[in-house]
Formats: sequence, C-alpha cells, structure tokens
Amino acid sequence: MLDSTFTLYDSYKKQNLPIVANNNKIKIYSCGPTVYSYQHIGNMRAIWLASSFVDLTNILDIETEWVLNVTDVGHLVGDGDDSQNTNSGEDKFEKGAKKDGKSIQELVSFYQKDYENQCSSLNIKLPKGKYYPKATDYINEQMILALKLLEEKKAYLLDDGIYFDSEANQNLDVPFELVKGDREFTGRKIENTTKNPADFALWKFVNDNSLQKWRFNEFDDTASLMLSIVQDLPDSRFLDLPNRWGCPGWHSECVAMICKILSGSFPPNLKASNSVVDIHFGGEDHIDIHHKNEILQSEALNFHLSNLWVHNKFVTIDGKKMAKSIGNVYTIIGSKKDTGFQSIEEQGYDPLSYRLLLQEHHFTSQLDFTWGKLKQSQNRLHNLRKETAKIVSFWNSMIIEPKPDLTSTKKQNDILSQPLKDNFNVPRFLEKYEELVNETSNAIINTNTVNANNITTLKYWEKAFLKLDLFPIIPKKITLLANQRILAKNEKNYQKSDEIRDQILAFGYQIDDYPWGYGIWMK
Repeated sequence: MLDSTFTLYDSYKKQNLPIVANNNKIKIYSCGPTVYSYQHIGNMRAIWLASSFVDLTNILDIETEWVLNVTDVGHLVGDGDDSQNTNSGEDKFEKGAKKDGKSIQELVSFYQKDYENQCSSLNIKLPKGKYYPKATDYINEQMILALKLLEEKKAYLLDDGIYFDSEANQNLDVPFELVKGDREFTGRKIENTTKNPADFALWKFVNDNSLQKWRFNEFDDTASLMLSIVQDLPDSRFLDLPNRWGCPGWHSECVAMICKILSGSFPPNLKASNSVVDIHFGGEDHIDIHHKNEILQSEALNFHLSNLWVHNKFVTIDGKKMAKSIGNVYTIIGSKKDTGFQSIEEQGYDPLSYRLLLQEHHFTSQLDFTWGKLKQSQNRLHNLRKETAKIVSFWNSMIIEPKPDLTSTKKQNDILSQPLKDNFNVPRFLEKYEELVNETSNAIINTNTVNANNITTLKYWEKAFLKLDLFPIIPKKITLLANQRILAKNEKNYQKSDEIRDQILAFGYQIDDYPWGYGIWMK
C-alpha cells in the first residue's frame, strides 16, 4: 500500500517526494529505446530502474499501469539526444537504414528485437500490448499536439517546420528556470532561423523522397483542426500546410502517448490539480532537454504531465563517457563480430553480474563501470548462488519440512521493503537480503537447523525483485549427472566422479558436497 514514507528523488525539485496516487493506483511512463542502433550498458540502467520499480509496486500490491515507449521516428542529427552538435537535420533512422541496407521497418524490427534480447538476458520483463507502443502508432496525436500549440499561438510556422515558441511561454508554471537562448538542438537548417535558440521542432517538413513521412490531411481529426487553423491564420504557408510531407519532432511523442494511453484522450481531460502520470522515468541526459520540452508542451496546453520526474545517473567507463570513437561502448550480450561492440557476455561474464552491479549502486549516483568492478559483482553473485544452493540442499534433505509463520514472514518482508520505499535504495536492500542469506546458511552449519521463514522470504524476493537466478530450477540432465556422481563416489571411483563434475561444470553448473548431500548452482 502507498504511504507517506514511499518516496523518490525528483530531479527538478531536487528532493525526495512522496509518491501520491489515488485509490492505491499509480501510472508510470518510461522513455524507452531509440531503435536505430544497438543499446549499450548505459541504456540498460534506465530500463532496469523502471522495471525494478514496477516489480516493487507489484510486491506492495499497488495497482500499476506502466508504459514503455519505442522511438522509431523523429530523431535528427543534432537534436539533443547525443553529443553531436551538428545542425545537419539528417534523420537518424534514414541514416541507419541506408547504412545497414535495410528498410525503416526492418531496421526498427531488428534493433527492437536486439533490445528485447538484451533485456531478457538481465531478467527484465517488459510491458506488452498498448503499454509497449511505437511512436509511429501515434502520429495523429503528435500532429494534434503541434497544431493545438499552433492554434494557441504557443508555436509558430517556419518554412521547414512547426516550432515551439519559448518566448510566448515564459509564464508557464514549470519546475525549472526558463532561460532563453540556452539550448540549440532543433536540427533545423541554418537559413531557417527560429525566434530563439531554445525553440524546438514539433513537426518537421520533409521531402518526397523521405522514408518516413505523413500529411496532416491523412487523419480526420487532424484535417478538421487544420481547417480551423488555416481559416484563422490565412498565411500562404498555412494554406499549403495540409498537403506537405512531414514527421514529428522527437520531443512530442512521449507527451502524445502518455496522454492517449494513460488518460484515454488527447489532449487529456483532467482536473487542474491532477497529472496524467504519477512518475516519469528516464536517463539523466533527458533532464535538460527532452523532459523539459515535454513539460513545456503540456503546460502550454494547461495540463500537468507528471507528478514526479525521476532520472538515473550515467554509466561511465573507467571514468570516461561512452563513445564509439574511443571504443568503450559495451553491450550485455552479442559478439563484436556481429555488432561492432564488445559485450560483457563475450568477455566471459554472466549478464546477471551486470544486473547485480546495477543493484549495488544507487540510481542517483553515477556508476563508473570497470571490468574489475564487474568481476567483483560476479564473485558476489557466485557466492550468493553458492550459499542459497547450500540452503536449498539442506532444506531438501529434511524428512519433515518446517512450516513458515505468516506473521514472522510479513515482518521480514516489511524490513526488506523499507529501504526500497526510501528513494528506492536497492544497495541497502541488497545488504539486508545478503545478511538474511548468511544468517540462514550459518544456522545450518552451526546448529544443523533451518528457518522456514527465512527460506520463504529469500525465495519470494529473489523471484519477485532480485532476479539473479539464486533459486533456479535445475535441469533433469544435471540432476541425473549429479546422482551418477554420488554413486561413483560411493563406489570410490573418484576418477569417474571428477569426470562427471567436469561435465556438470561444462553445462554451466557448479556442484558442492555437504554432509547431508550436494548443492548445485549456476556458475
């Protein structure tokens, strides 16, 4: 259940704020992948944070709607989503499609599938159906957003597109200071000078040869709104507007999808004090550009987009920003031969060692990745698996299994959940979980007893939240080999038992012997 102790750090208000929701329900939106290239380990921190927080809401029996978008249109070179400063206006999806020799649809499908595989390797569960939308599925809503702002004179028209007018929106109620001229990322041509460098593209006009293009008159709702605007603003440029090819600017898609999916309409029909979503997640690179622009668009149309804005810090590599030019961009899985990027799996590491590395660092702190740190996380992961395998082995050897006490189990769950409710302090939770593992394991060795409450709690939180494969289902072929090894040992055929141990290890499992039997864990 929600209470005042359940907080998250808001990047704009710069403080921990309580999560406020109605009727024990919360709505969450996450900025998802832009699928014109491979997703690196830094991208995976953002989806780990959002998905893990949703896991927590499920544990706490909070009804949650979570939307994760897929950006498959709208990114221009120099539009503020990377370190490039060029104003070439080249579409990154078209550039990627030409580079890979694919159609836009093939490009999007390929990299979205790879993203899903990366997530799967980290035991990250993605939303489905309408809660996992593509930006191109909501072109009509993005058109309406641009036209509504134009109609309200909060935007203006240039020869190359429709732009948000920052000067006309200086009095908005936003959680940050509006500074004119502080950013330039519209991707516009130099000759099409906007009123202010902070103005950004809502809709970009493209030529007939563009691979992604739409017209305003393709959609009935948009055509009707367009007609009223043309009548009110009889400029020759407006008269030609319905028939011109174009595509949405990057900063509009999330506003449109949030409203349509999580409020049921666009623009949303809300009470003045309400926001469309309760929590908006994203990487810290979105704080100064993308999310500010989302807020500006929604406030310009007189509605609040989100109560809380929560961002994870960057992942750096050996103290440096990830960059293709210096060759320090890594993925979770895949081969450099196929992707052009080295993966942690290719270096011999379990992908879940990176999940543990993420859990070891608070999301509000920068994570500096090194291979040494990943090795430490993998060692810690192996130790956790080794200890839980010992616990399971002892439990399975008992003739009469003790029954857990529900009151005691609830108390343990409350203790474990408390740091997570305090600005999602996963490192502190991990410490408490590990303490419980060690307490249970030590009791087996020292007193030859096992606490049923501990085992119930450990299994529950591993399956629902940690997801480190601490209590895996061991394949039958591995169990069969383990039993054959025991027979060989009983017959004092130690050479055969060692050979079987090596076979088990070759399958990725470690076997440890105990006085009561053996334990098996994933290596």
